[in-house]
Amino acid sequence: MLQPPFCFGSVSTLKRIFVVSVRAVMESSDGTAWYLIRTKTGKERWVKDQLQTSVPEVFLPLLRAKTPRWGRMVMSVGPLFPCYVFARFDLQRSYFEVKYMPGVRGIVSAGSDPLAVPTGIVTEIRRRGVDDVVEIAEKPLGTGDRVVVVEGPFRGFEAIFERYLSGAERVAILLSAIEAGGLRVLLPASAVAKSP
Repeated sequence: MLQPPFCFGSVSTLKRIFVVSVRAVMESSDGTAWYLIRTKTGKERWVKDQLQTSVPEVFLPLLRAKTPRWGRMVMSVGPLFPCYVFARFDLQRSYFEVKYMPGVRGIVSAGSDPLAVPTGIVTEIRRRGVDDVVEIAEKPLGTGDRVVVVEGPFRGFEAIFERYLSGAERVAILLSAIEAGGLRVLLPASAVAKSP
């Protein structure tokens, strides 16, 4: 499962941002406001599809990032905020329909009062993505960075990044295993990942 990126913070940071009185958030002219819907694990897309039939607008921000899968780093797309979906609706008309929809755990609230999400937050998240998908630029490796080989015959070996060769397609690394004795190896850039 993808984790939220540092630039948006964690779910607890989101909750602190949303501790805003419903009265302080400007509702649209049709009486609707944005709310954060908590879903069951892995049900974000399903809840989004169900909500689209009953509320004016639903927003599920996604994150495209490299994740480890079967020993390789692959690009995947998952929820930016796992277990959360933004929905714009009239609270008085749609509260029970949204709160008790299958796959929904609840509406983020302060006590028993659902908290409206400032429209600026939704706008800013949308601005950072294309078609609701946010992509965080991968930081290039620097000389001396600790890396791990994620594919090929040296998979699992730790190494020290030396430099990029021929653009960013190939890299030179120094294997740091005792057996390798500081062996210099040339690999495709996709075969190494920054060590955690």
